Amino acid sequence: MTSMANLNRPRPGADSWLKSKDLPLGHRVIRALGVLAPHAEDVPKFGPETKVPVFSEWNQAVYLVPCALAPFTVRYLYYNYVDQSMPNAWTMWVMLFSYTLLFGLSFVRFLNRLALKHGYLDGGVGRDTVPFSQTTKVALEAIGGLTLRPALAVLCAYDPQAKPELSLWLPFQLFIFTLVEDFYYYWLHRGCHEAESAWHFHRLHHTTKHPTTMLLGYADEIQECFDIFLVPFVSWLTYPLSFDAMTVWIILHISIQLHGHSGLRLHYGTILTGPFLRPFGLEIVGEDHDLHHRHGWKDSYNYGKQSNMWDTLFGTRGERIECAPDHLTHDKFIS
Repeated sequence: MTSMANLNRPRPGADSWLKSKDLPLGHRVIRALGVLAPHAEDVPKFGPETKVPVFSEWNQAVYLVPCALAPFTVRYLYYNYVDQSMPNAWTMWVMLFSYTLLFGLSFVRFLNRLALKHGYLDGGVGRDTVPFSQTTKVALEAIGGLTLRPALAVLCAYDPQAKPELSLWLPFQLFIFTLVEDFYYYWLHRGCHEAESAWHFHRLHHTTKHPTTMLLGYADEIQECFDIFLVPFVSWLTYPLSFDAMTVWIILHISIQLHGHSGLRLHYGTILTGPFLRPFGLEIVGEDHDLHHRHGWKDSYNYGKQSNMWDTLFGTRGERIECAPDHLTHDKFIS
């Protein structure tokens, strides 16, 4: 008999409540937004002989770069053609939060559309979905993450008197910052798996073995604060970025966090580090973190989230299964 505790955990088919007509207002809003994973019967399944399409960083850039540059573009136009006195910190945070919220919603829906076309990794096993009892928690965690990230940029780097500008070295700056952030995250994440006292704060997130996108927020609140705010803050102290560079990084970083938990059957690299690390075989793809989730406490690997550099250097990198080099196809443009 299935225990009540198991019924309250993410699992395949946990989203059967979506078909109910009598739902609380909050659940109806979440259903209407279309941010929860597609129904399992609507997602295609592919056999092991079918190669995995490559979703290259250049392909991703068609969608992501305009989105990431939008806050800077608005600030630049306002400063040069409206008023050189920019809004105060509070107003800037509200505007940036509103934009990241809209971007997050649209990007989750984008990932769901990709799932309907390309399916999921480990397709013979159902993907975990959000149960009725955890829907509010997952939604609030997502909103919390989208609140703290803009707050970080404003607190660290915003100056209303500063002229909006980006360096031609921006891609390299974002690459270095992301490697620094991934270094701190790697050791925090690995510590949560290897120290029993720290595993207590990470265990909840690992009750999902085959996550879908919105389960990114299925985690202990303390873990979320470390991941979303403290690690990027320490990274910024180590390698400071300008406010405009931070806004670009935040949008791209949100996209990486979301696709890392999507389970999409795509060779899905990361736009912040992939172009720099691929020549050395150190790039990370979505399957790397998906494989990490299938393991538990001390038997896990692939602790990095933005690259495979630190996992390779410190001996915790795992082998890919479906996204192995000889099982890829490069002949599709992912639209």
